[in-house]
Amino acid sequence: MAQVPPTRIDKAVALRASHLLSDFTDVGVKILAEIASQRSVGKGTYAFKAGEASATLSFVAKGTLQLVPRDGGAVLGEVVSRDTVGGLALLVDGEHVVSALAANDVELLELSRAAFDEMKRTHPRTALKLTMALAQDLAERLRAAKGPLREFLVWQISKRQA
Repeated sequence: MAQVPPTRIDKAVALRASHLLSDFTDVGVKILAEIASQRSVGKGTYAFKAGEASATLSFVAKGTLQLVPRDGGAVLGEVVSRDTVGGLALLVDGEHVVSALAANDVELLELSRAAFDEMKRTHPRTALKLTMALAQDLAERLRAAKGPLREFLVWQISKRQA
């Protein structure tokens, strides 16, 4: 497969469009733009695979990632421009539970855990605001969960209380 040259992305513009950062000030977005790195993922290649260590929050600046199960199979969902994937990676150690396959050429802006940890030291307010945005995003996703996922979460909570 031929390598496609990366498209230069205006990081601040792409991050400003992100749903996750809708409550951020321009200063906060600029701070994130300065520390985010750009990564190109060519059509038909994986941004990451299930089981790999997860240590990066990825903002999709261009393109579409298809989320597929560890063992392959039908697409579970898509992550498109303005969306993020991997937010929990900044908060807890873990691994990817699904793989992300580029449906077309994709441009990601990535914030590594190391960069996030440094931001906590140099820009604590921005780091706190991002942490709160990630928590709110997770809460909204969990609230919207239906069926087996919701039942599993209730079981997990009751298990902790026992």
